[in-house]
Amino acid sequence: MKNVELQILMPAHNEAKTIRKHIINIHKNIRKKINFSFLICEDGSSDNTLQILKDIKKKYKIKILTKKYKQGYSKAVISGIKKASAKYLLIMDSDGQCDPKEILKFWRSRHKADIIAGYRIKRKDFLYRKFFSDFAKFIYRIFFSVNLKDPSFAFTLIRRKVYKSLLDFTPSMPDGFFWEYNARALNKGYKISEIGIRHKKRKYGNTKIFYVYQLPKIALINLAGLLKIKFDLISK
Repeated sequence: MKNVELQILMPAHNEAKTIRKHIINIHKNIRKKINFSFLICEDGSSDNTLQILKDIKKKYKIKILTKKYKQGYSKAVISGIKKASAKYLLIMDSDGQCDPKEILKFWRSRHKADIIAGYRIKRKDFLYRKFFSDFAKFIYRIFFSVNLKDPSFAFTLIRRKVYKSLLDFTPSMPDGFFWEYNARALNKGYKISEIGIRHKKRKYGNTKIFYVYQLPKIALINLAGLLKIKFDLISK
């Protein structure tokens, strides 16, 4: 898989119902337009996600990084970034909420900035999740002066010089990787350009960290994470 222009990094935990179809759809949409491969960070799934990946690896260009036990979203993503080597790295979720057709929009915009960040034009989520995200974004802008429309969205294209230079940190937010990554990138002086993306509702399952009864705990964890990142950036 050497000399590919683009690697598509997808963290995957218990995505057996979606990941095969998602990979096939991505391949179908961009195979004749971009020289690419997949980099899948399989994060200790308890279903047959790993077996599905091994099966379809025979047909598609897929590198699998797997962990016996779940390490968490942010650690899974950073472990994948450390193994990436392509000129460009596209990070997206494996649950089908990101439309494969939109990948070409990122690719056409790749020369505009160091990072091309997607934002959800119309977010297909429950109201309480939108409220939580808007509140977090308010705090985020105070802490970091980052004026991004959707700083937490996991659909982002990154140049190699950027992702290779942003590896010297342990994620402070277990499930809020892009809040931290965007803040660190801008702190280093990298330019981020945004493009609007169609967002699809997750077809199977739900993101467990966003159940209503868990919101106070999540808020405290993420606030502590943001504070830690802020102090870390100040001290450098």
